[in-house]
Amino acid sequence: MTLSVISGGGAGRLGFVNLVLRAFAFLLRLGFVVARRDGTFVRFEKENVFVNVYHGRSSYQVGLELGRVHESDIYSLHELLSAMTPADIEQARCQTTDPEMLERCLSSIAATIEQRCGHLLTGDVNAFEKLDAAVAPRRRAATLQAQFGAVIDRADKAWEAKEFSKAAALYEKSEPGLDETRMRRLEYLRKHERE
Repeated sequence: MTLSVISGGGAGRLGFVNLVLRAFAFLLRLGFVVARRDGTFVRFEKENVFVNVYHGRSSYQVGLELGRVHESDIYSLHELLSAMTPADIEQARCQTTDPEMLERCLSSIAATIEQRCGHLLTGDVNAFEKLDAAVAPRRRAATLQAQFGAVIDRADKAWEAKEFSKAAALYEKSEPGLDETRMRRLEYLRKHERE
């Protein structure tokens, strides 16, 4: 597979593009190429793996995504650090408008990715399977929260107001998203409904 370098314009806000190219130079040594770049985004690719590095246009959040080119998996910096090196999770929270701080953030993130994600950077299928297994429960919980969070909130309010039939109906609707405490409430309501 031949990848061509696609360049965008300029060095970007706060010199972002040049800072990324310097901090993530190790990717070029590993055979990655710059596939895309613009003022707040740089994408590195190698046969079947990509690394996106970005600086939020409005939020100024520094972020990274890693995944496989021909697969649908994409992992955020927070997911990577949570799964592989939880002690470094604070690096996933870098937001800055200062060029020197931006350089430090990018260098720190790059060093962690280089040290901790080597198997992923080579496209190792087993490494991606392990990462997916580690990330899947958190993704499922976030999906359930997004899907059922508002209904669960209304059920909690009904519970607190002692409107038990309303709480039971709402907890029933949101059962896949219930945590242990709310499942006990639903079981209690079901038991007392039969009595």
